[in-house]
Amino acid sequence: MSTRVLDICAGTGANSLIIAKNKPDARVIALDLSSNMLKIANKKYRKARVENIETLIADACNTSLPDNSFDVVLIALVLHEIEKDMQKAILTEAKRVLSDNGQIIVVEWEQPKGRFQRVMFSLIKMLEPRGFKNFLHTDLSAYFHTFGLSVLEKHSCDYTQVFVLSKK
Repeated sequence: MSTRVLDICAGTGANSLIIAKNKPDARVIALDLSSNMLKIANKKYRKARVENIETLIADACNTSLPDNSFDVVLIALVLHEIEKDMQKAILTEAKRVLSDNGQIIVVEWEQPKGRFQRVMFSLIKMLEPRGFKNFLHTDLSAYFHTFGLSVLEKHSCDYTQVFVLSKK
């Protein structure tokens, strides 16, 4: 059986495309509320001749997808962009559609430690929404725990952090 992957708030589908190319046996769904974003994603997919991916226009807070239907749910650079109530709704929905043995992968910005990286990151900070600075100081491991999610792994990658989560 192929791996079922859901990319929540996929935007123009860059992450979905990488997954689909590198996991040709996977079934990837790129979900976004914006039909315009998904039109761009579909053009990328056709150009890349990737056939194991489809797009779905849906609200990430209420996808109408079946319970326990995905092995992997990706939420990349989304949570810092939205208010706490929407964060809660998206994480709750991700957990609902995740299979019991599945994993949620969350990618979020992380304040870099090096001087040069901090200077470069200040440009990103200026472009981000109002609550971004507070979000940077959130203990995301503890935050995910409040949703009944366990942190299996955490990796730092230059300006981002990657969390691999599971249902408790």
